[in-house]
Amino acid sequence: MSRRLILFGAFDRHNFGDLLLAHCAAALQAERELVFAGLAARDLRPWGGHAVRPLAEVVERHGHEPADVLHVGGEILTTTAWEAAVMLQEPAEASRVIARFEHDPAGRRAWADQVLGHSRALPYVIGRHDLPDGWTIGFTAVGGAAFDALSVRARDEVLRALGSAASVSVRDRITQSVLQRGGVHAALVVDPAARTRELFGDRIAQHCAGPAFTALRQRATRWLALQIAAEWGDDRSLARVARAAVEVARARGAGIVLFCAGLAPWHDDPDVVRRLAGRISDCAPEVAVDIFPSRHVFDLCALLAQADAFLGTSLHGWIVARSFGVPALCLVADRAAKPAAYIDTWGGTVGGAWATPDELPARCAQLGVESHA
Repeated sequence: MSRRLILFGAFDRHNFGDLLLAHCAAALQAERELVFAGLAARDLRPWGGHAVRPLAEVVERHGHEPADVLHVGGEILTTTAWEAAVMLQEPAEASRVIARFEHDPAGRRAWADQVLGHSRALPYVIGRHDLPDGWTIGFTAVGGAAFDALSVRARDEVLRALGSAASVSVRDRITQSVLQRGGVHAALVVDPAARTRELFGDRIAQHCAGPAFTALRQRATRWLALQIAAEWGDDRSLARVARAAVEVARARGAGIVLFCAGLAPWHDDPDVVRRLAGRISDCAPEVAVDIFPSRHVFDLCALLAQADAFLGTSLHGWIVARSFGVPALCLVADRAAKPAAYIDTWGGTVGGAWATPDELPARCAQLGVESHA
């Protein structure tokens, strides 16, 4: 009997990159019998994701069979229990919980442990010792750029799990370096989403011809794909991004299409997107502005594939755009952010494809004239 492959990752919530990474892993392991596992039971199929089962349930059901667990990408080496538990909530409940435990770290930890059903510090990291006899684990293209900022307990937990793995690969040099100091030798590999065009080009082409684009093409034949995380929703940041987007759109003779890359808490906020669209219209009435209505993972891929350029905070927005040769600039809060770590590893010129708020004007001038690859 062939060994079952359990793909384990953060695709139990709506986030563009995580949903896409699950598809990438499945496409690259098409010959295996696959199970999609996360921290909670979630059906993300309406958004192009998968029906995800809790890992604990998968272990209980298949523990008597030979199996391999593959940790699927993303910044899972630094996603804490508190963060994971909050991101599994509906937005209104997440806001309530965040407010309730804002000044109560002990209560925060207890609540997260109750939600997740265990007390691991990094819940998307499972060690061989946590699984049935005869099972193996692997980590593929994982990220952990902020690893040094974790607690000692959390760092030890991660290093122990990685040390028990049959294979470990990471997606950026910073993560590789910090793990090396901890005694873990990890291979450096590109994020699987960099192969989006190769793996899903035909499927994405079908979405380009689908209903989500019919109305859009009636208003714009060229567009800057624009996305922003909820944490950039303050007035000053919105004003900066609006000015930058208008500059790029004008330089490229394009309209602007805004989209949400993730609906889970601490990702994107539709209200922030609407406010940004309003600011753009106020400062540049002549620039066509649309909000893309679909949150389906392959509609978002199609939007990026057809874009004239991409500007946004989503690392996987940047990765997918670049896979189609679309000029792209990733917005980062500071130089230590995970997109900067990845882009500096694989994007060519160090710092050339990402920008902090202070660097936006200069970088956007460059994006305005950059050609498709």
